[in-house]
Amino acid sequence: MNPEVTMIVAMNQDRVIGSKKGGIPWSLPRDKSHFRARTSKRWLLVGRTTYLEMTGWFGDRTPIVLTRSLSFQPEVKSHRVASSVPAAIAVARNNGARELVVCGGSAVYHAAIPFADRLIVTKVGFDGEINSPVRFPDFESSAEWRLTAREQWNRDKSNSLEAEMLTYQKKAKNGD
Repeated sequence: MNPEVTMIVAMNQDRVIGSKKGGIPWSLPRDKSHFRARTSKRWLLVGRTTYLEMTGWFGDRTPIVLTRSLSFQPEVKSHRVASSVPAAIAVARNNGARELVVCGGSAVYHAAIPFADRLIVTKVGFDGEINSPVRFPDFESSAEWRLTAREQWNRDKSNSLEAEMLTYQKKAKNGD
């Protein structure tokens, strides 16, 4: 049985997730803590650039690096490589994973969204300028997703921006 595919992302109201130069344009410790807790002991699907940005961070997580480069080898032997989303799903399945969490970047999100069962979206109240923005795929205009949970996060001493945690589930083919 294939693992459930969950996509986890932080984005602003324009679906911006970062810049082509790399990095996330905001700092929300609450969202970082949520991300770490939600991905702990999970198999992750990440692009090569995201993988390299996160090097040294994975800990108890097992990344599968999605890359077209046949010569790419992760520094850690337990980390895996796949050339397509279906191949990554197969790697996770063959290793007993119940869930594969897609963590970015933009190209990986675009490639994986047709396979996703759940979206966990932190909608950040950030409206600053971002040079060369990269975006999450437009899923909100699609009728195939149903909002199942919403949690408001207000500003506080550690989190300078308001945010909203949204969980979406893919609707069954019969519309449920």
